[in-house]
Amino acid sequence: MNTTRRQFLKRLAQTSSASAGLSLLPDSIAKALSIPANIQTGTIQDVKHVVIFMQENRSFDHYFGTLKGVRGFGDPRPSLLRNGKPVWYQPMDNGKYQLPFPLKGYGDASEDRAQCQPEDLPHSWKYSQKMWAHYDVWVKEKTSMSMGYLTRTDLPFYYALADAFTVGDAYHASVFGPTDPNRLFLFSGTNGVSVGKDGRHALSNVDDGNETGSMLRDKKNWKSPYTWTTYAERLSAKQVSWKVYQEYDNFGDNALAYFPQFRNLNRQDPIQEERYQRARAYAGETNELDEKGLPRNTNPNDAQALVDRFSEDVRSGQLPAVSWIVAPTKFCEHPEKNPAGYGESLTSRLLDVLTENPEVWAKTVLILCYDEEGGFFDHVLPPVAPATRHDGYSSVSTAGEISKGEAFGLGARLPFIIASPWTRGGFVCSEVFDHTSIIRFLEKRFGVMEPNISNWRRAICGDLSSMFDFSQAETKRPQNLFDTPHQQYIQSAQLSCEGKKSNETPRVEQLVRQETDAYSNTKHARPLPYQYDVNAKLSDDNEGFQINFNNRGKAGAAFTVFAQGHNAGPWYYTLGSGHQFTENWALIDFGSDKYALRVHGPNGFLRVFQGRGNTRLELKTTLNLTKNSLSIQLRNTSERTYTIGLRDNFYGSGDRQLVLESKSQTQIEWECETSGHWYDFTVTIAEEKDFLWRYAGHIETGKNSTSDPANGLPQKR
Repeated sequence: MNTTRRQFLKRLAQTSSASAGLSLLPDSIAKALSIPANIQTGTIQDVKHVVIFMQENRSFDHYFGTLKGVRGFGDPRPSLLRNGKPVWYQPMDNGKYQLPFPLKGYGDASEDRAQCQPEDLPHSWKYSQKMWAHYDVWVKEKTSMSMGYLTRTDLPFYYALADAFTVGDAYHASVFGPTDPNRLFLFSGTNGVSVGKDGRHALSNVDDGNETGSMLRDKKNWKSPYTWTTYAERLSAKQVSWKVYQEYDNFGDNALAYFPQFRNLNRQDPIQEERYQRARAYAGETNELDEKGLPRNTNPNDAQALVDRFSEDVRSGQLPAVSWIVAPTKFCEHPEKNPAGYGESLTSRLLDVLTENPEVWAKTVLILCYDEEGGFFDHVLPPVAPATRHDGYSSVSTAGEISKGEAFGLGARLPFIIASPWTRGGFVCSEVFDHTSIIRFLEKRFGVMEPNISNWRRAICGDLSSMFDFSQAETKRPQNLFDTPHQQYIQSAQLSCEGKKSNETPRVEQLVRQETDAYSNTKHARPLPYQYDVNAKLSDDNEGFQINFNNRGKAGAAFTVFAQGHNAGPWYYTLGSGHQFTENWALIDFGSDKYALRVHGPNGFLRVFQGRGNTRLELKTTLNLTKNSLSIQLRNTSERTYTIGLRDNFYGSGDRQLVLESKSQTQIEWECETSGHWYDFTVTIAEEKDFLWRYAGHIETGKNSTSDPANGLPQKR
């Protein structure tokens, strides 16, 4: 026995006692938590297999808005609608509003829609960023059913998976649109725009209508618009193994099937046959034909053929470096008549397969992601590239991000979990990601670059590294554990789907509360690469209001600025690492000498600037990374004495009051140690009733921290 294997078995023995304490977990999760990581280098190079499982049409709030410790329905800093209400209060045509409501449980079987929605929701291309600018058209464009959500009782396996491993609460669709453009980003890093192939396919579903895995059912005369290189081909060129796992029934979700290089393959040619086996072969493939002489589906409708084919490769040591899994229709979680419980069953079985051989799981990363929101509401503003200078500013090129004058990404947040030996412990990661982030993770691990990814996306969307801790494996015991065989997820879903479903939505008067437990309302949080200051002041000529964005972090950051009482906006700003920019708003455009601006950024970052043009207080905040605090510099340039109040909004830092004489200045430190380095405070001036500036965010220390302790607390304006 070699030293490496001996060390691995020793670590396995050391954790066996821990597995005995996980008996309440689903077997697949309990076993996955009990297997130590293959730590050879303590880096990403210890990963040997990446399994990518993309499902269909669910938003983050729809699935995980009530999950403890994530930025869900308890977000203390949501964006505001034009009427001043928080984004949850989506307006309806009758002048009323629709709040998020549970899809399960009103005492009538017809109202239990947790697993089977009565109809598919609109989820096509958003058409206009202007229409969606204020995020107040969810009900108008997607119907009131878009506000429905699920809870832990509806998704027991996925909530347990999030409790046990690491959930991302800032993973967005690549396109605010349907399935095909988003899956193009997953498989090729682009929807075509970044490689000069713009067209209807960039924003809409364009395919040949073959929703099976059979190449023989491809339409021979269909002219594919997808004439660029895929990431699978780049892997092949560098001898990195890969494979698509699918059945005959694949709901048309294997995007490689629409590229000419994977169509009409000559299986007598060894090179093309290898390409067929990797991209187009399907589990349960037989020679049986239907009455039209085309391949017949002989698989039972239980996804087991897919699981068995995957298992064969795992058991035989043939699991490739990169695997894409495409679910059958019933198990893909597409909302209408395709229950989430079926998806949980398939995910559970895939995890069972991977953990059957501990040495395989010790080297494997399983990524569970979704292609688009499916019409379901999510409250977090997506980062948007400014289409023109009138729309904002980007210090990074936005080439490849604009189609027909419209920015098409990012889309709404989506559910996202990474299960692996390096993501254990029930963490949340709040770095911004999209589908290209998965490719960038593969780039980092296997050294195979994807030039199709735009510069803007590389700046804004991370490479998933922050989801992992490769130096050690967390083994904290998660809360809310249970034991349920995967068959019960299907049985529960079937029960929920019985009977005709109502499309009536309930009148909800209060926003749902997020989960808490006996200990806290937070999760452990991964360190993020963000470090920026956003400060404001009146212009020297008193005719404008200026905001300075200064990005000192390792990653790019996107901000959205809203104005109240203004005839334009919102505006979108992207600052690459090490970049800064100052924008000016003419006070005359606000219709008076009053200004009111709100700046939203990643991970709950917020700045609010409200006041009058004759108030001469200069206030500047700077991250003090030595003390992990916020340095606040105040300078009174007026002819008056100001009585300044600093009110802590959530975190117990204590309110402060100071008197600042005319033409004087001072500096104070806002301590954040006891709040997990979160801050949220409001600055007022007793002599200036219209002055209200608010500062909120998180100071990154490079170490694990905690998610926002203010989640679920009463919101402040």
